[in-house]
Amino acid sequence: MSSPLKTNDSNGVKVRSYQSADYRDCREIFTQGMEQLIKLVAQVVFPRYCWVIAALSAFVFLAAFKYSLWLVPLYIFACFVVLSLLYVHVYLECWKYINSCLATDLKKIETIYMANDGCHMWVAEWNGKVVGMVGLVHNESHKPGVAELQRMSVSPACRRMGIAGKLLDELLKHAKEQNFEKVVLTTTSAQTPAIRLYKKYGFKLIALFPYPQKLLADLQYSSFDLKLNY
Repeated sequence: MSSPLKTNDSNGVKVRSYQSADYRDCREIFTQGMEQLIKLVAQVVFPRYCWVIAALSAFVFLAAFKYSLWLVPLYIFACFVVLSLLYVHVYLECWKYINSCLATDLKKIETIYMANDGCHMWVAEWNGKVVGMVGLVHNESHKPGVAELQRMSVSPACRRMGIAGKLLDELLKHAKEQNFEKVVLTTTSAQTPAIRLYKKYGFKLIALFPYPQKLLADLQYSSFDLKLNY
């Protein structure tokens, strides 16, 4: 088992095992982190639709000069409505995922993550406040020797402090102590900062899966794995 306190660096960030008192903080950190994802998803999804709108603009302007200049403001208004509805759809999809997580494993953190040595959750503290979290899971859905990284999240105000790296260091150390052969994870293509971190640690992209809705086809799920060296 990991010891309660694992890291105490000069910047004051401490990484330790999850405790029951951290329940509310972890749910809040995860929610805040995923709320930031909405903007990232929109940045991935919107360009294709903007290009279509730009391409149609030429035809609309030509038609406006031939028939009526009122076509231009009507087209601009229609574009505004379409993009607004698209953003609402992205917003609702992200919140659907957030609520699903809060209603499943993040509702029963101690049962899911702290019930056996193969599963664990860590939190990062800074100035006495929980500002980050990450979990490791191994259950019947995983192959022998394989554990899954889940729920990596850092408070938006505390990013770029190396907190995610400290959490990942502790998770990988624990995975080796439990003799796991591989750590896997799945993230979205919108989470580019997280993907850069995983690649820095040696995680390899093994598969890409399209988002199930065609409206958000530019958003992909990325699966990574890391073979542990002993």
